[in-house]
Order: sequence, then C-alpha cells, then structure tokens
Amino acid sequence: MKNLSEKIRDLIEEKIEDLGYKIKKIEIGRERGVRSVTIYIFKEDEPIGIKDCVRVSRIIDPILEESNLINERWILMVSSPGENEKK
Repeated sequence: MKNLSEKIRDLIEEKIEDLGYKIKKIEIGRERGVRSVTIYIFKEDEPIGIKDCVRVSRIIDPILEESNLINERWILMVSSPGENEKK
C-alpha cells in the first residue's frame, strides 16, 4: 500500500515534468496543527527560483485539492532542495 507522499508523487509527477522540473522529494508534516505537504523540485541545468516554485504551486495546488487525498486542512509548499541536495 502506498503512503501519502507516494500517492501525491503519482498524481503530480507527470505534470511537473511537463513543466521541465523534477521532484527530488515530498515531505508530509504538520505546521501549527495543519498538515503540510512540501515538494522539493529541481531542474537539471538551472537553479530554482521563487518564480519556479510559484509556477509549480499554481499548477499542482488545484490538482491536489480536487484529488481529496488529504482529508483535513493542509498547506502546500514548493521549494528547491538546495544546491547540495540536487539529484
């Protein structure tokens, strides 16, 4: 049985790759009592900036919302894994 992060990856990975990004990892946690989903993205040859994170967030937020995978209040964060953690 797949855990929540694996289900989320299955749901959004193709869409993210269509935008030219790859998923490094997905972390599920809790921020101030609210479920948090943090998706770390990267590009092979370019650094990730805030505009990249916003772009990906705007695409995948409605996908996650419609999927009803998370049955409680949640927040989405999209970030770069950092220079040392690429690939």
